[in-house]
Amino acid sequence: MSPSQNKSAMQDHIPQWQASSLTQVEYCKAHDIKPHIFSYYKKQFSSATSSVKQSSQLVPVKLVTEDTLIGSRLSAGLSVIKRTHSNGFSLEILADT
Repeated sequence: MSPSQNKSAMQDHIPQWQASSLTQVEYCKAHDIKPHIFSYYKKQFSSATSSVKQSSQLVPVKLVTEDTLIGSRLSAGLSVIKRTHSNGFSLEILADT
């Protein structure tokens, strides 16, 4: 790899290319950069800066007894989504149809 293609130099080339009207290949030819090296660093820098942090938020959950659940299902005509884990844990969610 030539000195013009080291990490810090490539860090400068990416924004310069984005500001130019050149395609990636044209920019690489004009600056004597191998296109695959340019692509590698472009991907490295974009993944490093695009690590979006998602916020966590609590969601209110209403717990009901099994008797209440059966009564609600019958009176409201609701269907149930049931998910059972291999460890025996089961989760039922009322689905409005």
